[in-house]
This record gives sequence, C-alpha cells and structure tokens, in this order.
Amino acid sequence: MKARLVSCNRDWTSLTVIDKNGKHHILSYNDIDKIKLGYFTQKKLFSKRTSEKIEFVLKNNSSIILTKVMDWNYFDQYKREVIKFANDNKIKIEI
Repeated sequence: MKARLVSCNRDWTSLTVIDKNGKHHILSYNDIDKIKLGYFTQKKLFSKRTSEKIEFVLKNNSSIILTKVMDWNYFDQYKREVIKFANDNKIKIEI
C-alpha cells in the first residue's frame, strides 16, 4: 500500500506532507501562510504536461508543491481535506 501524501491529525491542527523527494514535513497551522490551488505545467524535454497542484506557502517563504501526477487516485480527497483544514484554522486559500 502506498503512503498518503497528505494526512491530518485528529484535531485538524497539523498536516503531514510528503514531498516529491519522499521527505516528510510536519506542518502546524502556524507554519502555513497560505495554500494555493491551481494548475502546474511540467516541462520534459519536448513536451509539456499540465496538472492540478496544491502548494503550501510557508511563513519562511519556502513552499511545498504536490501535483496530481504524484497520486492520481487520491488527489481530489487531498484537496477536500486541505480545504477543510484551511477553513478550520483560518488559513488563506488562493484559487
């Protein structure tokens, strides 16, 4: 079974995010400045591939990007969980 890329704790105050390198990031709601939902264009040699993305912009001006290509099956579920997390913790969402 593949590990989930985004998971919330029981009281919805922190997220565990796995980036494209496989590194685990534990993010509290205090660490996240805003969450961007949108599209991401990935260039490979002579082709371009556009997919959806979830970008976590952190207070230290770094960001973590998850794309739909990373996990096709559960990406919509991740979006719903991230939107609920942002609404519960009053984090700004950009679409």
